[in-house]
Amino acid sequence: MPTPEPLPDAVVFDLDGVIRHWNDDELDDVETSFGLPARSILDVAFSADLGPAATTGAMTYREWMDEIRRRIIATFGDTAIGALDEWEANVGRVDTAMLGVLRRVRTHTTVALLSNGTTRLRRDLHVLDLLDEFDVVFNTAELGIAKPDPAVFTLVCGELGAQPTATLFVDDLAENIEGARLAGLHAHQHVSVAETAAFLAGWNLT
Repeated sequence: MPTPEPLPDAVVFDLDGVIRHWNDDELDDVETSFGLPARSILDVAFSADLGPAATTGAMTYREWMDEIRRRIIATFGDTAIGALDEWEANVGRVDTAMLGVLRRVRTHTTVALLSNGTTRLRRDLHVLDLLDEFDVVFNTAELGIAKPDPAVFTLVCGELGAQPTATLFVDDLAENIEGARLAGLHAHQHVSVAETAAFLAGWNLT
């Protein structure tokens, strides 16, 4: 009989766009109902200065959100406060099909999360009942370095005691996939549950 392929040392999943999805269309409706153009808050939140500051921990979640509020209100006035409240309260929704894939993978090898999160990430994971679904949670706001920098993947593999060439990474963004590959990981861009499950099955994980 042929020798089976060895299992990967670890599989690292992204959160947003893979395990969690944001209800952006609903939030668009909320913004327009308060007189804001759709995605106004999102555009400010992940502007060139605020986005990186939040996801590398240079700003706490509270500092980040307060600055978003200040900029939005300065532009649109106090009528935007209701939209800001709705935006801040949102924690997205879990993709239960992908969660099932993750759980099957975890029966075979270590499963970690690597998210370009804010300092509120662990609170969100608790609210979504996801905190215990991973063996290790890596939050870039705690690490001080964010995807797609290859250094963050090297750091994560070191913390896991995993060889990059024996580590899989799943993310929905092409630039993060490229960063992971530059660090030596086997990376898959998530487009659908079926395609990601097929990628993982090729490594005897599902």
